[in-house]
This record gives sequence, C-alpha cells and structure tokens, in this order.
Amino acid sequence: MIKFANAMQLVKKGSKLYSILKLKCPKCREGNLFLTKNPYDLKNFDKMPKRCPVCGTDFERESGFYWGAMMISHANTTALAVIVHLIIHHYYGWQPLPFLIVFLILLIALITIIFRTSRAIWINFFVKYDPNFKRVEAKKEKKD
Repeated sequence: MIKFANAMQLVKKGSKLYSILKLKCPKCREGNLFLTKNPYDLKNFDKMPKRCPVCGTDFERESGFYWGAMMISHANTTALAVIVHLIIHHYYGWQPLPFLIVFLILLIALITIIFRTSRAIWINFFVKYDPNFKRVEAKKEKKD
C-alpha cells in the first residue's frame, strides 16, 4: 500500500498533475495561480494575478476564458455526488435525506477547492509546460 507522502513524490514538477494539485502556473510550474494559498479566504479565494509572477504567462487569456472551468467544476461536483450516493446507498439504501445532508455538507466544505482545481485543470488544457522558460523581472502593479 502506497503512503500518501510517497504518492505525492510520484507527482513530478513537470507533470500536469503537479500543476493542478499544487495550483501552479502550467508553463513554469513555479508561480502560483491564485493570490492567496488559503482556499477559505472567502474574500480572495478566486483572485488570480493577471500574469504569472515567475514566467509572465498570461492567466487572463481572453474574455470569458474560464467559462469552460464551470463545466469542469460541474463534472467534479457530479463525481462527488456519485461517490457520496454510492457510499450512503450502501449504508442507508435509497433514502434521500442522508444523501442530501452529507452531500450538502461536503459541497459547502469543498466548493472553493473545487472552484480552484477546476480553473487549474482548464488552464492546463491550453498552456504547455516549458522547462526552459525565461524568468521575468518582478514588476509592481500600480493601483489606480
């Protein structure tokens, strides 16, 4: 049986899985996709920099780019519902109330994580890893 720490070592920096699980830039795998690492900072959980602070990759590729992430989020939520349903059905049968209670609690607890992971999956479809990326100079954005 593989321990979790050993399983995470199997996720190498150059893989898409690394970028998705660590919420890193898909091009350099170093810059963070989100401004805050805490997914439960409800004021900032969805804030992304315009560009990767390390390699300069544009995270705002076009207007409405992340609409596709909603479909990924829907698929992730559906998968969660099916898993919860199978587990609850095993213990309680076809009763909907235990399923609804457990599913809603899990959904409320995981919605920000599902949101972030869905965006990471979506941008990884379109941006390829470049092990020879060039670092950009850190520029401070002016607030107007």
